[in-house]
Amino acid sequence: MIPVFRDPFIPDGEKSIYTVGPEGKPQDIELIHVVARERGGYRSTLDARLDSDRPGVPDLTMSIEQRFSRAGGRLLAEHYRAETRSGSAMVSREEANFTDTVHLQLGAGPAPFPLNLMPIAGGLTLLRGLDFTAGAVETLDVWLAFSVHWPLLVRVEKETTVEVPAGTLPCWQVRMRPGFAQVNSLLDKIIGGLLPPFIAHFEAAPPHRLVRMSFPTELSLSAPRAVLELVT
Repeated sequence: MIPVFRDPFIPDGEKSIYTVGPEGKPQDIELIHVVARERGGYRSTLDARLDSDRPGVPDLTMSIEQRFSRAGGRLLAEHYRAETRSGSAMVSREEANFTDTVHLQLGAGPAPFPLNLMPIAGGLTLLRGLDFTAGAVETLDVWLAFSVHWPLLVRVEKETTVEVPAGTLPCWQVRMRPGFAQVNSLLDKIIGGLLPPFIAHFEAAPPHRLVRMSFPTELSLSAPRAVLELVT
């Protein structure tokens, strides 16, 4: 089987700054994403900070480091490490190795991770390797935590123009939603009725940086949405 994600040929040291917040309101979280080229792949770091505006409440910071292997012009998620801190205190830490390992599948015993596995934060790198052709559809597995991963249906919809703080940019619009139809059609309809789709826009020109993403904040079709936008 050939991996879905093509190598978008990201330049060494590429740095992107994003803001995240409720759609239509001031955005209060800044994300800094840096990609470094390494022998046989890429290494990315994603740092986020939420400053506290309440006395005595510490700032919240998050750091994610990921490694993606490259072979035959394709990319695979290889390693993931995330850490969250409240001030100087550790809140949580998570680490995973996705290649040449097995994990305990819930109810199915030990098995390798799926080939086209994507940590959520890994989409900033891996989704840049989609086939950006109108109507192209792929099914991926999005990794949530531990041994939990969900099938994700990804559809490249159309070319459009998007205005963000970084400017007005020609983009490909991509729609993403959990896709359980191959598992159970009723389950697919139930999940589809609870979780609205994610709408992402990737720069039309290579190496296809993520420009904007709109996503739900709750399991409800009427829930308010949040937005991530490219600043620079």
